Amino acid sequence: MPPTQTLFAELRALPRAFWVLFAGMFINRFGTFVYPFLTIILHRRGYTYGEIGLAVGAFGCGGLGAALAGGWFTDRFGRRNAIVVGTSTQAVFIFLIYFAQALPVLVLLTSLAGFMGGFFNPAGSALIADLVPPRLRLRAFSALRLAINAGFAFGTAAGGILVSHSAFWLFAGDALTTLAYGTLAFWLLPHGLRQNREQARWRVALAHLRKDRRFWALAFAQFCTAMIFAQTNSTYALEVVVRGETLRLWQHALAPEQIFGLLLGWNGTIIVFCELSLTRFTQRFQPRHVMCTGYVLMGGGLALNALPDGLPVMFAGITVFTFGEMLTIPTSSAWAAHLAPEAMRGRYLGALSLSWSIANVLGPSLGLQLFGAHRAWLWLSCGVLGIIAAVVFGRYGDREQTPEPVSAPTHPSTR
Repeated sequence: MPPTQTLFAELRALPRAFWVLFAGMFINRFGTFVYPFLTIILHRRGYTYGEIGLAVGAFGCGGLGAALAGGWFTDRFGRRNAIVVGTSTQAVFIFLIYFAQALPVLVLLTSLAGFMGGFFNPAGSALIADLVPPRLRLRAFSALRLAINAGFAFGTAAGGILVSHSAFWLFAGDALTTLAYGTLAFWLLPHGLRQNREQARWRVALAHLRKDRRFWALAFAQFCTAMIFAQTNSTYALEVVVRGETLRLWQHALAPEQIFGLLLGWNGTIIVFCELSLTRFTQRFQPRHVMCTGYVLMGGGLALNALPDGLPVMFAGITVFTFGEMLTIPTSSAWAAHLAPEAMRGRYLGALSLSWSIANVLGPSLGLQLFGAHRAWLWLSCGVLGIIAAVVFGRYGDREQTPEPVSAPTHPSTR
């Protein structure tokens, strides 16, 4: 059914705590400098493709345990505490990566930074599900992505400048903005729902998850999506550098790493200006169909990089990818919140984010190996993954079942 309220009215109806989360996410994403540019930095320092893949993949490896630990912590101690602990600790590890020279130290620090980044990820989504009524959740997740991608659009452009002049401030800026998000959360966000020790156990959630077929279909589709997404933070940067494309803007010649920042900034700019309107339009369609279309477009957009042409094809590819992302990500977030029982939202969303963490481990390493063997194979593989995600979710993602009853939270107050 088409929405009955205006976009402005829907946004005004979102609670104050949501807008605090909105501001915190914007600040955090604006300063996410290190992960997108780490491939370029390590390439400059003389690391091999295999070593770069190991270091970048360690971010995802750290996130494997974080998805489960953070989901439990979120349900047991509250959403705000998970955000504060995760951001403050991650800021320290991000800053220390700059000083790491030996590969084992570098891998250890990137894995710890990835762990703490994944630790607080389920908390934001769980807090939205706590505070926002179901009819406004898709709008809330879309608006939150506007903050994330507005920060990303401006941040990657700034990161492209910083990486060309001072890598130190790339790391320092990332650490400071991550810490700023945690500070904002500490003072202004509510705790959200919390469970007692017995109700917060993973054993309870796992018993429920085993029977939830729609969850597993979504988790598999998101794994395929995350494998595609992982390339934008690893091999995509090298594709831009290896092509050696140049671009002149206002009589200034952009270096390849600045073009990479511009491409990612274009991705964020499209989302900022188009996603809210697009999700408002797609609300009239079945979520499963919207998400399947998005999966195909995401894979197909990166598959265009297999073509030998220059920057116009790369800009076309990232544009198609972005429209797929806008169709898929906010809808899947709202769908995941719909699937998750109220008493175990943190663990449900933590388990779901595990698919992203696994892909963040495998994606950079496998992608760099394919990139080294034959670049076109990598980008065509992204297209195949998008199709597989659409087929699996299209077939299994909306099968109904009768879930077991779940006990209500012991602390319903979100104060």
